[in-house]
Amino acid sequence: MNSISREAGLVLSRKQILVLLLLAVALRLAYVGMVGWFGGDFNNGSDSGKFIKRALSLLEHGEIVYLDFGVLIPDTARMPGYPYFLAGIFDLFGHERLWIVSVFQAFIDGSTVIAIGFLAGSIDRRWALPAAGLACVWATLIVYASFVLSDTLFLAFFTWGLCACVWATRSRHKALLMVAAGISFSLALQTRTTLMFFPYLILPVTAYLLWSVSGMRWYRAIVFAAIPAILIILSVVPQVVRNNANYGHPVVTTQSGNHAMDVVDQFLRACPQCIVAGMEDQMHGDLKIRLAALPIPEQRNPVILNGVRRDVALDYLKQLPLSVMIRGTISGVLRSTSQTAVYETGHQMRWNPQFFSAIRGDDIAKRIFKFTKTVATDPFMLIWAFAQAATLLALLFQIVGTFNGIRRRTERPYVIFLLAIAAYFLILNGPFGNARYGMPLTPVMAVLTAAGLLALIDHLRERIEEDGTTATARPEG
Repeated sequence: MNSISREAGLVLSRKQILVLLLLAVALRLAYVGMVGWFGGDFNNGSDSGKFIKRALSLLEHGEIVYLDFGVLIPDTARMPGYPYFLAGIFDLFGHERLWIVSVFQAFIDGSTVIAIGFLAGSIDRRWALPAAGLACVWATLIVYASFVLSDTLFLAFFTWGLCACVWATRSRHKALLMVAAGISFSLALQTRTTLMFFPYLILPVTAYLLWSVSGMRWYRAIVFAAIPAILIILSVVPQVVRNNANYGHPVVTTQSGNHAMDVVDQFLRACPQCIVAGMEDQMHGDLKIRLAALPIPEQRNPVILNGVRRDVALDYLKQLPLSVMIRGTISGVLRSTSQTAVYETGHQMRWNPQFFSAIRGDDIAKRIFKFTKTVATDPFMLIWAFAQAATLLALLFQIVGTFNGIRRRTERPYVIFLLAIAAYFLILNGPFGNARYGMPLTPVMAVLTAAGLLALIDHLRERIEEDGTTATARPEG
């Protein structure tokens, strides 16, 4: 592994790694302490509750089960990785002190910061320290590491997987790194179903990266890129076999049906003609009718119920105008890339923050005036405003970094690789968008922010040098 590190190039010194890790962990622990001091919540509501319930089921029954019609049956609705993580902590420290989970996640998130630095530095050595520094203070990472949610664990595995893919372009140990990437992505999939379709993306984009950077022949690049894709698929085979044995259908999870219904709900609410026609109520009415029509044994089969929900959602999705889906997805993209996670802090601390959506007024001008006054007089809202401004500024740097990276031949393949990764999550989210939905984008956003910042600094330096040269060359008198 040391030879791999030497080939990839130590883009961060050991001292820098240690300082960054300590700073990242310290900031996250300080935030956890602040949440505890102000009586905030480490439980994020129903999402945290679902994971906690499954972890407790593991400790009580030795497997994840739930009570259905008075009978304990195997769970199929969530991936098992995070419940196992929680169960280990609960077994050692009990389940009442959720802040202990946040402490563990602070250290895990510290490793993500280092991975982001390595990822950036593998593209351009100068990007490493700025990207890792930005990740240290990135609000999304700090805030969500304090919640009992799977996002922090997922992102750590996922970011190290991206590192392995990028390192492989300059290493002799390509096969080993592709295996490492596959293991990392597989572990990430075991925490969240978001990577269910990732093999279909990671194969072509990694093959492109190996072909364009390493100079591999296209067929060899495809063979190497297929390694992580195959490992991801193999990682869910045990779940598919188990679910097939229990419920007669080879599926990974039954989370897709409810998610599909939620996605179509969001699209319908953004469609004026759909609202007038009452299509959302029609969809849920049709779902009830189809579920009630099932034989009793099938009504108790979560895989069949999931399939019905997915089919109903698809039926109504087909009726939506394409413009509505495009508009809804763009709205989700904008929210995921431009919202600061600091808004979550206000709710977490139970401060009841008055964001613009909560402001009432006769017209938009009066609402803006009231909101501006609220921001100016509420200390938390003032902090939120600065954080939101910083998020929007970072977005501008990301745009600059993207265009500058595309323009430069040596960086272009990596930037395309990162943009493809970002597009995967944004398209998968559909109309959903906020800081948490944008969390898988954090490695890409931090890297591109650092790239844009350095590109701007380089541009300003060149202008200053040009001005100095011109002044020197100008004849006196």
